[in-house]
Amino acid sequence: MSNFDLRKYLAENRLLQEEFIFEVSDNEIQAAAAKALGVSPEELDKEEDKIEEVGLALAITIAGLIPPALELVGNVTNKAKQMIGLSDQEKKELAELNKKIEFTEELIQKADKSTTGDVSASERQARRRLERLKKEKDEKFGTKFGNWAKHAGHSLHHAYVTPIRKMFEYVAKFTKKDSKLRDEDYREKLSNIIYAATMMGVAGYGIASHINHLHGVGPVLTTIADGVKEGKSIVDLVKGVASMI
Repeated sequence: MSNFDLRKYLAENRLLQEEFIFEVSDNEIQAAAAKALGVSPEELDKEEDKIEEVGLALAITIAGLIPPALELVGNVTNKAKQMIGLSDQEKKELAELNKKIEFTEELIQKADKSTTGDVSASERQARRRLERLKKEKDEKFGTKFGNWAKHAGHSLHHAYVTPIRKMFEYVAKFTKKDSKLRDEDYREKLSNIIYAATMMGVAGYGIASHINHLHGVGPVLTTIADGVKEGKSIVDLVKGVASMI
């Protein structure tokens, strides 16, 4: 692995040293919840007993929650984009490496399905190529992602997920008593999945190994990655994954 000067990297990427200090007020969270429910903040605040229960299917309900949730954390997402610090050339190179890795993995999968005996010479060659590509990706980009996650990961995650969880908690009061949204554990998983989908969209698949430990993300990480690769919107991606948790 090539030598890496952390102090130099931090000096060149000064934003890495900053905390994500984006305070989202309770009023903003309430306004986002009201938007998701299709009522005014005044109605939500003063006439809670008159708000009808959200009786739609969970996937449809969640689809309506995501846009106002993302609006709450728009500033956090924008700052995350700045902090990755990849140049346009690096982004292009990373995208090309990801394509080569994906193509090689598909070749290996096809070879596995077509052979029942010994591993063929072409498959061994493909596996060696995959190992080289992954090593190249790790050497060129792994340190950047790793240090970004190490220095900014915790504060970024907290700033992003906290207001979304609060909004979900607020909306949950108006859902049916058997709604999954009333389950705090489910709301945490859902918030983390939205975060994971956004960060993979911002940073690329290289960040996957740094977020798979988040509660609820690990089991659906491949599904999230596939959705990002396909260019799915966060709404469609999370709506699909929501039924899996």
